[in-house]
Amino acid sequence: MIMANWASTSYCIEGSKEDLKKIFKVIDGFMTGRRKPKDEKTDKGWEGNILEALGASEEQMKTYYLRGFIQTYELDDNVLRVAAEEAWDITDFRKVLKLLMPELIIYYCVEETGFEIYQTNDAEGKYFKYKFLVDCCVKGEYHYEDFETQEQAMKFVKNLLDKEDISEEEIEDWNDEHQDNDDYIYIHEFEYAE
Repeated sequence: MIMANWASTSYCIEGSKEDLKKIFKVIDGFMTGRRKPKDEKTDKGWEGNILEALGASEEQMKTYYLRGFIQTYELDDNVLRVAAEEAWDITDFRKVLKLLMPELIIYYCVEETGFEIYQTNDAEGKYFKYKFLVDCCVKGEYHYEDFETQEQAMKFVKNLLDKEDISEEEIEDWNDEHQDNDDYIYIHEFEYAE
């Protein structure tokens, strides 16, 4: 059996207070154990539980890819924030939720390091302002930092390496020189997707 690479996905969902409260109550019901999944073997945080409870059809449950699990959730004023671990990449959770409640606006950001998937649909940076991610280990110290600009990311790396200036080519050379001691520096740019 192949183990999945887990993607960390964050959702910021806008909609009417009524719709957001309804979704929140369903999630909270499963996560606190007050509401039980149809199948007792199903994890309480499975995204499918939520969608099914909100009215997803059997056809939708079979057709869409729903291999993700809610980790955290909170409702503040006009936004429902949900963090999930999803297998391989972003799942179809947002698509089914949008079918069930078409008025919702669903922003997301997904990070999956194994296949280097870094995506968001938040082109304006309303909730996910960062555009670059530095994932590195320098002298045995790990860093996983988000930045709004490439210049900020490069400055962070330059400071870590105690250099006056640094280029992408110099980072590649540094990675080649340090591949035997587990140190590395990767700068990932978030792609925009729908």
